[in-house]
Amino acid sequence: MKILFCRLLFPLFMLLSVKSEAQEKSINICDSYYMEKQIICHKLPMEADGIVRLSKIEVYPEFLDEYIKYAVEVGEISLLTEPGVLTMYAVSEKDNPCKVTILETYASKAAYEQHIASEHFQKYKQGTLHMVKSLLLSDQIPLNPNSHIDNVIRRLY
Repeated sequence: MKILFCRLLFPLFMLLSVKSEAQEKSINICDSYYMEKQIICHKLPMEADGIVRLSKIEVYPEFLDEYIKYAVEVGEISLLTEPGVLTMYAVSEKDNPCKVTILETYASKAAYEQHIASEHFQKYKQGTLHMVKSLLLSDQIPLNPNSHIDNVIRRLY
C-alpha cells in the first residue's frame, strides 16, 4: 500500500503551534499537492456561529441508487470547492439503507448560506425532491468544541 508523504506530513504539522521555516515550506508543498490533485480546498476555521447538523433523510426504495449518486456528487463537490463546508459525511443504516444520515459541518452561518445557494447543491436539491420520503434537519452542539473532523476526499490515481 502506497502512502503519500504529504498525506501524513500535512496533518502532523497542523498539530504544531510553532512551525519552522522548513515546516512551513513542507506545508506549502503539501497544500500545492492537495490543490493540484483536487483532494480538498483550504478550509475556514469554525466560527462562533458555525453549524453542526445531522440531516436525516428517508429515501423511497425505488430511488435509492439514484439518490446515492446525487448525494455523493454534492458531498464531493462541496468539500472540494467550498472552504466553509468542513464536513459532509453521508451514511445509511445497515438494516435499512433507505434511511440516510449526513453529518454536515459549516464554518459559519454565511458558509451554510453560500452552500445552499451553490449550483451543485441546487442540482442535488431539485434532482432529489421526488426521491425523499422524509427529511429532518437536527442542529447539534459538539460536546468537545476543541474536537473536529477533517473530511478529505481521497482518490486513487
